[in-house]
Amino acid sequence: MIEKYTMPVIHMNGSGEDRLRRQYNELFEAVSDAQVKLLYDVDFHERDYYPLGELVWSEANLEREEIKEAINKVYQYARQHKHYLDYGKEPLPDES
Repeated sequence: MIEKYTMPVIHMNGSGEDRLRRQYNELFEAVSDAQVKLLYDVDFHERDYYPLGELVWSEANLEREEIKEAINKVYQYARQHKHYLDYGKEPLPDES
């Protein structure tokens, strides 16, 4: 389940809207790039683990899944903030 995060309030004494929008766009792009790198640019194969024992590949696989989930959590956080700053309270396309 995707969490709903608390969104910032744009006001006179707070951070500027353009600055926040730029920062969340940059975060979104960075985490999107990290997801692509993890899934496609980093070799991950059993042959790199079997010398360490039979169970190590399973452990490495579970660890990688945990990392993918963590990156996805940051991705969702950045995506929700980016969308909110661009469209306000309008729901994300996959929430309708």
